[in-house]
Amino acid sequence: MRTLTVLYDSECGLCRRAHEWLAQQPKLIELVFVPCASAEARKLFPELNHEWTKADLTVIDNLGAVYFGPKGWLMVLWALTRYREWSYRLATPELLPTTKRVVSAISQNRYQISRAVS
Repeated sequence: MRTLTVLYDSECGLCRRAHEWLAQQPKLIELVFVPCASAEARKLFPELNHEWTKADLTVIDNLGAVYFGPKGWLMVLWALTRYREWSYRLATPELLPTTKRVVSAISQNRYQISRAVS
């Protein structure tokens, strides 16, 4: 795996901040950021349901595998030099259920969180 394309919600302040932070982190795998449901995303990935990608973070590797929601976040962490070990920890059977709940709660409330921290 050489590249992960991250489809993110460019209309969400929290998502834009996450994108900016991720873009500055040292990486083991290249991250390419594309706004979800954009013309560019539709051109790059015509087989995806782009309405679905607006619901949560979607990550596609250069081999075509798609990771949605919590699995997408784990893949992004896995790509980062400083956070790869965290991706392994958060994916363990003991922590994965909590990881899924936390990531899903943040995703579902991202606009409210964006307003609260602005």
